[in-house]
Amino acid sequence: MERGIGQQGQSRQRGLTIMEILVVVSISSIVLMALLRFLVAGYPLSKTMVLQQRSTETARVNLKRIVKSLREARHSDTGAYPLVATEPQRIVYYANVDSDPATEKVRLELSGSDLVRGVTKPTGDPLIYDQNNEVTAVIIATVRNGTEKVFSYYTGEFPVDTGELTPTDLTEVKYIAFSLLIDADPAVEPPAIQVKSQVQLRNLKTNLGQVVEAP
Repeated sequence: MERGIGQQGQSRQRGLTIMEILVVVSISSIVLMALLRFLVAGYPLSKTMVLQQRSTETARVNLKRIVKSLREARHSDTGAYPLVATEPQRIVYYANVDSDPATEKVRLELSGSDLVRGVTKPTGDPLIYDQNNEVTAVIIATVRNGTEKVFSYYTGEFPVDTGELTPTDLTEVKYIAFSLLIDADPAVEPPAIQVKSQVQLRNLKTNLGQVVEAP
């Protein structure tokens, strides 16, 4: 009789142990599912943040290159004035942007969400800048300026004179500011990041009143 009672106690202990295990497993499963849902929900945001950071860094790097080439803007190999066009979302100028001694014609223009650079080398005898030979490339993507200006133009008195040149006179432009809104995915957070820079046209600082030749 005592033996039977002892066996029943042992069975109860085994039953309690199994129940405890089931409870632990159930709780662990709930926690794991919650964690997985959190990770899955957060993945798109994390991915977008990485893309945003990458796009912003690319924009900063390429703006530095633009600043460098614009700072050294110079007369073309045909004698044309360094600046060809100065518009809110487009600028055309002459500069040496590669390793050869020739002066290239450079076009920077916002096309949709891409900032495009076109480069035309002088060819022929006499030299000409044939637009059909322009080589284009997207240098900054995910630009969300829309109709907002990319380029702002100022006189050589900037920043003392902060009045923007509108419309621009090519001979008056000595200082250019850039502003880009970068957003890898406008539909989700984080919001667009503004990337800004500026440059003084070194070779035009003393060119006030110079006659502009045809490009």
